[in-house]
Amino acid sequence: MAMTWDDIVAFAEERDAIYRAVRETGISDRERILARMVKLMEEVGELSDEVLGGLGHQRQIKLDNRKNGGLEEEVADVVITVLLLARSLGVNVPQAIEKKAAVIRARSIPSGEHV
Repeated sequence: MAMTWDDIVAFAEERDAIYRAVRETGISDRERILARMVKLMEEVGELSDEVLGGLGHQRQIKLDNRKNGGLEEEVADVVITVLLLARSLGVNVPQAIEKKAAVIRARSIPSGEHV
């Protein structure tokens, strides 16, 4: 069964609570934000590797070691890490997406293309 948006947000909240209780004790909010930003860059790098590998633009040894489902896992890692970073920054992601979607829709031209 696919997770709903509410399930995904609840999962991020659960992970955040665990990380704060176990892994991130004694660090400041500033340090948490910086750590999560670095983690996001790491995850985006891993996603980039998967995309390049899927297109055959990697060294042969990396291509030989690719696993099935790697792309989906890396996309999920990026999304989860963004949600955790957003929580640290006090960003309401559903609300932010709703606002941004309205801006993007307003930029649409009649042919359906976006500018």
